[in-house]
Amino acid sequence: MDSRRRIDPAEEARHRQVMDSLGLYDADWALSKTLEQSDVQSGQNRLLLTKETVRGGPIPKFFPELEELGDDGLNAQNKVSVKVLDAEGHEKDVHLRYLNSNRAYRVVGSDWRRLVEESHMCKGDRLDMYACRRGDGERCLFVFRSKGGGDSSSCTGRAI
Repeated sequence: MDSRRRIDPAEEARHRQVMDSLGLYDADWALSKTLEQSDVQSGQNRLLLTKETVRGGPIPKFFPELEELGDDGLNAQNKVSVKVLDAEGHEKDVHLRYLNSNRAYRVVGSDWRRLVEESHMCKGDRLDMYACRRGDGERCLFVFRSKGGGDSSSCTGRAI
């Protein structure tokens, strides 16, 4: 699936109902990503987002400080703390990083690993990600997982 192609309108409407019920607002669809082994592999605490995946979407607008350059031409701040939530009610504290070297983004931290395990994410599953705000105004990322065609040996937190 093309990561910048919009998802099905009926599916997006379902996503919005869930987000509304959780008090999230200003939700803007950011991307779809088919999970790779490195995104779900034990010992890896990161979700890799390529520049092609993120560009043109709301993530750079929601987190503009990630790309702001300091007087020395380096990033003033290359990571921000952010909450990532899912449809099952899991909420985790992670960091969103911008890598100036290849202009890509990463969701990093041990809580990403916990979310992968609690949500039973597998290689081949699709994540639809939204940039949004919580009821307290805090910026967050919301992910919906759709079961993919990966085999159970590439899953975490699931009996095999």
